[in-house]
Amino acid sequence: MVDPLKIQAIQTGIEQISPVMPRPAQPARAPEGKSFREVLTGAISEVERLRQEADQTVRQVVSGEIKDVSEAMMAMQKANIAFQTLMTVRNKVMTAYEEIMRMQV
Repeated sequence: MVDPLKIQAIQTGIEQISPVMPRPAQPARAPEGKSFREVLTGAISEVERLRQEADQTVRQVVSGEIKDVSEAMMAMQKANIAFQTLMTVRNKVMTAYEEIMRMQV
């Protein structure tokens, strides 16, 4: 019987990952040459594209073009997750802005 509390390191092709010693977090980086505004605008455009794709898929299910409802559900979930992620980023940015505004100079 395997002891559930004894966790062994996972060996990948690139490196060894140990559950006991976490790796330091890597800071997220924007693509080179793009400003924060461009990255944010691109993210908003992507969320809108996913929303339109979900709407189109639902229309196709309603009209009978697509028989598999799970395809529409997956498209709707993709759009929802993208929107929730965007809102989380927005809330973090607003919190950071408010924190900066409270700083005394």
